[in-house]
Amino acid sequence: MAVDLDVIFLALLFLVWAVLGLIPWLVAAVIRRGRGALMTLPLAIVGGAGGGVLVPAAGARDEAGLFLSLSTALLGGLALSLLGPKMSRRSGPLPRPPE
Repeated sequence: MAVDLDVIFLALLFLVWAVLGLIPWLVAAVIRRGRGALMTLPLAIVGGAGGGVLVPAAGARDEAGLFLSLSTALLGGLALSLLGPKMSRRSGPLPRPPE
């Protein structure tokens, strides 16, 4: 049973993009001392993977595109990590359920 190496490479690439998206989240969580950081964790992962996917989708599929996708994964994770606390402040506290 042969395993297609393209699938393994893409899965590994998505994993690297997600981890690169977590790095800005980790820095922001340490700076904010954990306040509101857990809500932004999925946003950072999606931002990293989404930022990484944008470069190959735009057509850069060589070595330079690989390194550019790694840097855009960092930027995507940073952007959505910073967006999360702003979204939580706008939504305000949850209303209490009726007793």
